[in-house]
Amino acid sequence: MYDMYELLLQLPLFQGINRARLGELIEKTKFHFLKYPSGSQLVKKGDHCTHLKFLISGKIRTELSNMNGKIHISEEFDAPNVIAPNFLFGAVTSYPYDVFAVEETGIMQIDKPTFINLMQSEEIFLLNMLNITSNKSQKSLESFSFFTSGDMKEKLACWILNFTNRKANNIKIVCKQKELYTFFGVQRSVFLYALNELKDMKIIDYDMRQISVLDRYALQQVSVS
Repeated sequence: MYDMYELLLQLPLFQGINRARLGELIEKTKFHFLKYPSGSQLVKKGDHCTHLKFLISGKIRTELSNMNGKIHISEEFDAPNVIAPNFLFGAVTSYPYDVFAVEETGIMQIDKPTFINLMQSEEIFLLNMLNITSNKSQKSLESFSFFTSGDMKEKLACWILNFTNRKANNIKIVCKQKELYTFFGVQRSVFLYALNELKDMKIIDYDMRQISVLDRYALQQVSVS
């Protein structure tokens, strides 16, 4: 249990809680522990988010597609992490993407009513959850300015950042180039120039069908330059 506690304390939801108190909460709260073999599906897009799921071991891959399926974004997450915490509450409480186990994966989950009780009894959980959901909302609003100003390189960097997660790795965007330069409303030459700039900076790699993010942190520096 020691290793699991240390992992959980790294997550934003458990910030401000000491290890002893976390141990007490886990012992008296109805947490469920699940194991998934490599390649199995943990979550299907559209499933109702009825539990808060914590990734406590292994690695997962999320796969997100737009409505017509022409743009596909995949990214991987190592433990510790939380799966779609901002979809537990709100008008839309279904998962926006599919989730697969990249390797043998362990999940600790808590159902929504139990988590509500936990937030009511432990104010720090309520504050942390509010911060998580607020940060997600603010992230979308902050991106607005980059779509109305900046060069194509900055806009592309901001778009990728907005649809991927800070702790993600092995990020891949699968689509035809035409889909993206049409979306951004620019000529193909302008879009390719931006791609080549980012490739020369060793931030991305790309071909006709895919963009691979090599350094997401560096993308953040581009978006605020």
